Amino acid sequence: MSTEADYRLPRTVIPSRYELTLAPYLEQAEFSGHQVIDVDVLQPVGEIVLNAAEIKIADVEMVRLDGSERAVATSIEYDEERERATFRFKETLAPGKWQLLTSYCGILNDDLRGFYRSTFKDDSGTEHVIATTQFEATDARRAFPCWDEPDLKATFSVALEVDPGLVAVSNAREISADPGDDGTVVHQFAETMKMSTYLVAFVVGDFEVQGPVEVSGVPLRVVHAPGKGHLAEFALEVGAFALDYFADYYEIPYPGDKLDLIAIPDFAAGAMENLGAVTFRETALLVDKERATRGELARVADVIAHELAHMWFGDLVTMKWWNGLWLNEAFASFMELKCVDAFRPEWNRWLTFAHERANAMDIDGLGSTRPVEYPVASPEDAEGMFDTLTYGKGSAVLRMLEQFLGEEAFRRGIAAYLDRHAYANTDTADLWEALESASGEPVGEIMDGWIYQGGYPQLSVERAEGGYRVGQRQFRFLGKGDSSWKVPALYLTDDDGGRLVVERSSFIPTTGDSLLLNAGGDGFYRVSYPEPLLRALASGFKTLQAAERYTLIADTWANVLGAETDAEEFLALVGGLGTETEPDVWAIAIGGLLELNRIISSDDRPGLQKMVRDLVGRRANELGWSAFPDDSYQTRRLRALLLRTAGILGDDTGKQLPFQRNK
Repeated sequence: MSTEADYRLPRTVIPSRYELTLAPYLEQAEFSGHQVIDVDVLQPVGEIVLNAAEIKIADVEMVRLDGSERAVATSIEYDEERERATFRFKETLAPGKWQLLTSYCGILNDDLRGFYRSTFKDDSGTEHVIATTQFEATDARRAFPCWDEPDLKATFSVALEVDPGLVAVSNAREISADPGDDGTVVHQFAETMKMSTYLVAFVVGDFEVQGPVEVSGVPLRVVHAPGKGHLAEFALEVGAFALDYFADYYEIPYPGDKLDLIAIPDFAAGAMENLGAVTFRETALLVDKERATRGELARVADVIAHELAHMWFGDLVTMKWWNGLWLNEAFASFMELKCVDAFRPEWNRWLTFAHERANAMDIDGLGSTRPVEYPVASPEDAEGMFDTLTYGKGSAVLRMLEQFLGEEAFRRGIAAYLDRHAYANTDTADLWEALESASGEPVGEIMDGWIYQGGYPQLSVERAEGGYRVGQRQFRFLGKGDSSWKVPALYLTDDDGGRLVVERSSFIPTTGDSLLLNAGGDGFYRVSYPEPLLRALASGFKTLQAAERYTLIADTWANVLGAETDAEEFLALVGGLGTETEPDVWAIAIGGLLELNRIISSDDRPGLQKMVRDLVGRRANELGWSAFPDDSYQTRRLRALLLRTAGILGDDTGKQLPFQRNK
């Protein structure tokens, strides 16, 4: 069985600075390169091992930084399976500061990874070829020989030798564009901050540029294919807001010297957080602000905010190894929500996130679930982290923690974490330590169970003298689990509200009869209420926050599926939705009704259909079939949802619904 050590390079020679010159030949789908790498030789060696894949290396030489010693490699050996190259020298290289000089060539592949070739057609049908990069997790080695591991950070000085008229972009600002050989132009870029190889980027092609817009001294641009400039306005607006928002939240200025948002025609991921040169799938960046739906705008805003959150959390501070990838992605997902919620509060982004959290809970309630973080041997092992559990569950448990600690204590902890580990690498425990210092709470003790084991708890409530007894067990749709958690729970009673860490059994004192667990609706756990308490909550349903109403319905339906609650209790709860105004709350209820419709007998279906017609009809009658100029997005969305439900689930012919809204 392989371990992480099998995939780590020797630590005998360590890079500190790369000076790269690359010349892409777009029509031939090839490139050539030359580089000088400043390295520290830490112990006497006769060979240097680094990463290389699909490139041919020549002219390898080591030179003492002071020029006093020179050694030429006598052989270059390739390990294609492990994607490594070994340079062997006749002399033993003594410890000290050296420079490694190499020349090499490679292909612009069609695999959407490494340094690859992409094409697009303009309005006249003419095909254009571009060269672009995608290096995460371990594909920088396809563009230049390197120490391609996240904790082997270095600075990068990049020069791109390209045909005149083409736009060239890399991580840092351009400092010169001088004539090169054979009529080319050499674009020289400033040196980057210290960062991991997977964040290096270079893009060359027939592009247009929108901007720059100055954001606190940082030039922000959108780079795109010709003729699409009218689709860049919204991206500039979101990008400018996000840069200021994150710099303020983190209390650290943006760590780059410029920021380009680049729309790539062929792109495997949604986007990639290369420092200063963020690459996007076109549809995740470019949008017609005037014609797009709110959902389309929100999608673009989410992706931009996610990637810019990474400029600090991921780029400035990076995981030590790929097992920490969850933290990069989960935290950026959490921060995208905070940023977009501040950008457009009327979008109610935390409520719409409830759908994403519910999807993650559905997956995490299966016996086949996995921990959020798990041991990673090879970088390929981490590919399984790019899923709903990383993004959905990961961001949801961070939100749960933030609400439990308090938003300001949480923010102070994050700012301290980034300041303490800037330009370095961390693991999950480092974040918990920073949050513990800021909040005074045992964060690591609480959170380890949520990160290192799969699943989540169901809290049960029973009346006891002087209050309520709260217990827990692992929630499963089928079968039983024996895991337990320290649950950071917020609650409301008739007397007051509070917080507690629920373990196997906890007690909430109250002189009243009412108890709402998961106050605020941000907890990543289910709650099972006894029938009298559930009915009491249902009777006061309208007084709950929208997220609490959503969560109460979602939990009740999940408990029906888990054979913990009768379907009648769910139907009684949903029956109180008649005046509900939030489409998201309606959506979770209708989702349960749709599932119920699939499993009931044909004899019972007419009764369910009548209930649906009566339920949605009351609200639909207020909205009508016709849109009005003063309708909000929420109204239009709710009308569509209710009419569709009435027709499909309620088997309504439309005779009960008016064609105009009642005044």
